[in-house]
Amino acid sequence: MLLPVEAQPLLAVLLPHFTHPTAARFALLTAAAILTTGRRTIANLLRAVGALAPGHDASYRRVLSAARWSGLELGCALTRYLLAYLVPTGPVYLVGDDTVDGHPGRRVYGKGRHRDPVRSSHALTAWRYTTNSDGE
Repeated sequence: MLLPVEAQPLLAVLLPHFTHPTAARFALLTAAAILTTGRRTIANLLRAVGALAPGHDASYRRVLSAARWSGLELGCALTRYLLAYLVPTGPVYLVGDDTVDGHPGRRVYGKGRHRDPVRSSHALTAWRYTTNSDGE
């Protein structure tokens, strides 16, 4: 295994969510992501590990593009691991921010639209949709 011993508990949590061949490729891509400098494209990751990556390059690209695993399940497993590792006891307070979520539908109650000065340019106007509880 290319990953350090400290990464083994994390991989033990994540790898059961993959099929056996995909788990091996995921572990190799994870190790390559740690070793790679610059952009972490699949091509750069495979270049970093070189001959340690058996099989065709396309099989490593399919780990992400033709997923037979659930990103939601993988995210939940990662969250459980991080909470157990970082916050072993006590409550966890979560804060949500919905200001970045636009509601561009026609029938959204209380919808308003304005020009977003940060995302807009002279060539492109980016609209920002907002809602308020008063319906104004």
